[in-house]
Amino acid sequence: MPESPVIDPGAIQRLRKWGGVGLPRRMIEIFLMHSSERIVQIREGIQAEDAAGVETGAHSLKSSAGNVGASRLQALCQAVEMLAEAGDFAGLSGLVGEIEGAYQDAREELERILEGMEG
Repeated sequence: MPESPVIDPGAIQRLRKWGGVGLPRRMIEIFLMHSSERIVQIREGIQAEDAAGVETGAHSLKSSAGNVGASRLQALCQAVEMLAEAGDFAGLSGLVGEIEGAYQDAREELERILEGMEG
């Protein structure tokens, strides 16, 4: 089975349908501007064993990822949120690299999409 795209093009199309050309651009810009803070919050929360901080960061990033169609990142954030809720820091430590990789992939693809909107 082929791997799903990093960014679901349907999500970008839905944003365009709901708010015109400007909405997808704005949502991507917001994601790019604030998402790295959530990654740091998750990573630092795991290191400090701060379940509430991890859960808050994961929940916020999950919502933002969903808005821009970063489905894999969204699913990983859901898993992080659930592990944080359960206080499973061993499980969380195992997901740090995976969520950071999915975040980087999403960020790079969204930057490409945004550049395409410029032209």
